[in-house]
Amino acid sequence: MVLERAEIFVSEGKMDEFLDLFVREALPLTQTFTGLISFKALRGVEDENSVMFLAEWTSIEAHLASRPEPSHEQFRQIVKPYVVGAKQTVHFMPV
Repeated sequence: MVLERAEIFVSEGKMDEFLDLFVREALPLTQTFTGLISFKALRGVEDENSVMFLAEWTSIEAHLASRPEPSHEQFRQIVKPYVVGAKQTVHFMPV
């Protein structure tokens, strides 16, 4: 199992629009990602323009295999127009 943590920053004043579109269109796509065990999206408390994605994958190989899939690309295309920045995406394995 590998846990992926990604954090994005949404354009000022666009969070409500982003969340509406994200929940309706992008979030359901995650159910089709190869090797994805679970996916959570969390809105920042201190920084209300931040959203963290936590994705649990069966393996790093499964995650990499899912990236070129059409649904994964569609997910990125929905999210990307709202993003004004991001922290480095990192992956973690159980100890």
